[in-house]
Amino acid sequence: MTTARSIASNFSVQLMGKVLSVLLGLICVAIITRALGTSAFGEYTTAVTYLQIFGVVVDFGLTLTLIVMISKPGIDEERIVGNFFGLRLVTGFLMFSLAPLTVLALPWSSTIQTAVLVGALAYFLMGGASMLVGVFQRHESMWRAALAELLNRAVLLGLTALFALTSPGVVEMVFAMVIANAVWLILMVQFASPFVKIRARFEWSQWMFILTHSWPIAISIIFNLLYLKGDILFLAYFRDQAEVGLYGAAYRILDVMTVLPTMLMGLVLPSLVAMWSAGRVEEFRTRVARIFDAFALIVIPVVVGAQLTSTELMTLIAGDDFAAAGSILTWLILALVGVFLGTLYGHLVVAINKQKIMTWGYIVVAIISIIGYMIYIPVYGMWGAVGVTLVSEALIALITFCVVYRASGSLPNLSTLFKAVVASAVMYLALVKLDVPVLIDLIVGGVVYAASLFALRAVTVKDLKVLLPTR
Repeated sequence: MTTARSIASNFSVQLMGKVLSVLLGLICVAIITRALGTSAFGEYTTAVTYLQIFGVVVDFGLTLTLIVMISKPGIDEERIVGNFFGLRLVTGFLMFSLAPLTVLALPWSSTIQTAVLVGALAYFLMGGASMLVGVFQRHESMWRAALAELLNRAVLLGLTALFALTSPGVVEMVFAMVIANAVWLILMVQFASPFVKIRARFEWSQWMFILTHSWPIAISIIFNLLYLKGDILFLAYFRDQAEVGLYGAAYRILDVMTVLPTMLMGLVLPSLVAMWSAGRVEEFRTRVARIFDAFALIVIPVVVGAQLTSTELMTLIAGDDFAAAGSILTWLILALVGVFLGTLYGHLVVAINKQKIMTWGYIVVAIISIIGYMIYIPVYGMWGAVGVTLVSEALIALITFCVVYRASGSLPNLSTLFKAVVASAVMYLALVKLDVPVLIDLIVGGVVYAASLFALRAVTVKDLKVLLPTR
């Protein structure tokens, strides 16, 4: 049984692990950007983004499907996990063998092509490791997954620093990912052994059963990624790599922030599935409303604060060469509202089993986004990419909300959102005339925002208990 205490404990452990992993990741970015410069970092970003497309195709919705399937009572967990793992190995080998071949057809440099060749192995290893997170969620032992990821980031940081000192180059930075992800996969398999032995199984009937359940999620995620990462790929096709480097550096901040909603929804998804399956609709609606409150309290101050600190933040993280990315971040960060809402309602679509309906929504948004990228990026470059990204994220948030509302009647209570806006406005006024280093800005802003929330009584212990009830 998953209790409020176990969910809260898992969330705290994973949050702490994610915070440390994100910090290590940001240090890696700081090292890479300074070692490579804008143009070479653009090549690095292009190669990594290209591989991410293949990574999502390989996943084929398996990660989310595994969490849902092993959350059901009376299942043979070892058999299910083994077949998921075997299927991931086979599909990963096939797809990541194609990546270095297909990239040859694109007008990119030999450096990017070599980086894709090397990085294909890194993403193959990462796919196996990330899929196993569901096992630790199922057994309420997220500290193991958090530790494995933290060690992965530590190894990546060490190798990145080493290559930056000895032979800084795009391919070398990608090769660091290969070693770090190999360590990650080994640790995940070992850490899972007390709960289930991870042995690849190759049962065709089980694979077909898995794919029958995963394909709607897969199609949704694939089209979802087309509008999420299509901006960088089209930018790399139509513009120079220096512009890709600036845009990619700003986008890294967005990527960092998406970790939190994805992590929280991954933790609560099993209980949401259980509630909906058991017909506990009112409890389901209450939980959704509280999660919306939590997301509002997180995302609003980030968006508001970035309007004052974006340029200084980009300079701090990536170096003086990337100061121009600050103005990009000022606008790009607005997409974070859509990202948080899309993550919330996108997972709820899975919980209420409406993936097939939502597939059409993702397809429509992907088509609109691709057309937008093709029209606006050649003319406006990274600013065209920003505009289309804002529109596409807003559309996805709206469509997923409509699907969930129509099926469940779940509506947010806007009271907490209003209080988050008021508290963020107070924070903005406190910072707007403050001429101090950006780290002090962030600390002062956080204190003022938290104090304002406390004064407005935006969060209570009762709210947190409702957010994390027993199953």
